[in-house]
Amino acid sequence: MFRTDDDGHHQVLVVDDDPAVVRLLKLTLRGGGFDVTGASNGAEALEEIERHRPEAVVLDIEMPVMNGREFYARLRQRDAKIPVVILSAYNPRRVQLELGAQAYLSKPFEPDDLVDAVSRVV
Repeated sequence: MFRTDDDGHHQVLVVDDDPAVVRLLKLTLRGGGFDVTGASNGAEALEEIERHRPEAVVLDIEMPVMNGREFYARLRQRDAKIPVVILSAYNPRRVQLELGAQAYLSKPFEPDDLVDAVSRVV
């Protein structure tokens, strides 16, 4: 099911269409001891799920190709257990409640808050 990398770090997938945000999320989570991969849309994220089997997903909602809502629905069809942290500027609490995600953060966010949110769900 879930796996950690060779160093025992938890696998996390970050999904955001802004490359600068993906870089920031990766740096922040790696600094918190996570092994992180990234995707720029929901379709790419589904491929990464198969490839890396993450223990958690940090998900933006507004993205091209496949938005966060559609990705979330497809993820739940494949695996109901992977926890999702919603990261969005558009009322992430409401989206969390709509989707049933495990946690949410509003953009902009504090790096420590991101690490804490992911740590709570893995």
